[in-house]
Amino acid sequence: MGFTKSILDDVRKQIAPDDVALKEARERRDAVMRAAKKFRGARDWFASGSIGHGTANCPIHERDKGLDADCGVVLDRRFHATIGPDSSVGEGPSDVVEEMRKHLLDELKPLYPSVTIETTKRALLIRFHAPLVTGEDPTADLVVGLDRKEKPGLWIPNTKAGRWDASDPQRHTELLTVDPKRLRVTRARAIRLAKAENKKNTFVPLSSFNLEAFGLMFVDDTMNEVEALLALWSEGAKDLEDRLTPDPAKVSAAIKVADRDRAVGRLARAASKLESGLEHDDDEQLVREALHDLWPEFVAEQPETDTKARLVASMKAQKNLSFGAAGLTSFASSGVELTKHPRSYGEGGC
Repeated sequence: MGFTKSILDDVRKQIAPDDVALKEARERRDAVMRAAKKFRGARDWFASGSIGHGTANCPIHERDKGLDADCGVVLDRRFHATIGPDSSVGEGPSDVVEEMRKHLLDELKPLYPSVTIETTKRALLIRFHAPLVTGEDPTADLVVGLDRKEKPGLWIPNTKAGRWDASDPQRHTELLTVDPKRLRVTRARAIRLAKAENKKNTFVPLSSFNLEAFGLMFVDDTMNEVEALLALWSEGAKDLEDRLTPDPAKVSAAIKVADRDRAVGRLARAASKLESGLEHDDDEQLVREALHDLWPEFVAEQPETDTKARLVASMKAQKNLSFGAAGLTSFASSGVELTKHPRSYGEGGC
């Protein structure tokens, strides 16, 4: 591979989460899980979502709020005998989720005095209101899961409908993090690039989980990173044209898509642009023209020209820096959020 791979490598490095923010997000998630484990009848906890799956990107677009660390706690149905579809009473999730919300507030307040917790459709959204010097303020989402009787997966809340739905977030994490390492890393890199393209404008055709499912379905251990991304897009477009994407864990319903036709078209177009880059792999200018359309913030149209993402990060960093008599002292509390911590350029694992 020539210019296509080198440019994709550069995009991937630009979208890598900042190390400091990623570490903080994990620490906050772990604090939430430790607190949730103290809840009555809690028997297990788990990490999930993009950070747990190794597919996280930095907050790369203006509408992104920052890193969000997903996790869950599993309640033993023997201690919660009246809730869930497997019980004789069949209580919905509202009461136990509210109990967990209050419990977490009590447990987390000593560590994070400004913490607030909001109940969403599926989870408890924990906001810590403790921004880092970069402006990022990682949040956490906790799912209150309930053991299913003699079936795989968990019952998870649907607070909007007042019911429990079947899912298996633990299995999703296992599938995306299992060895061999080479396949895991290749797949994660393809997913991260696809996620960045997916969110490049106001129309976001697919959920991140749908793209992760495509990675599990169509990336194999014979592929390099460019081939993996092409397979995710091209095979994903063909499969989505025929059906909604099935749950990789085979527990929950197929993954919903707001506008399936537009999503298929976007996947097919992305694959076509990548193929065009590969067809002109030895011509940097033509490769850049093809890939700029996919990641306009991260691929400059001309060689030796900085990307929009780097320029925005640099400008915001300069705006936020304050200087004292001894030189650089801190980031000013201007409320402006960095698109990307400049230190992270050229770094990142996956």
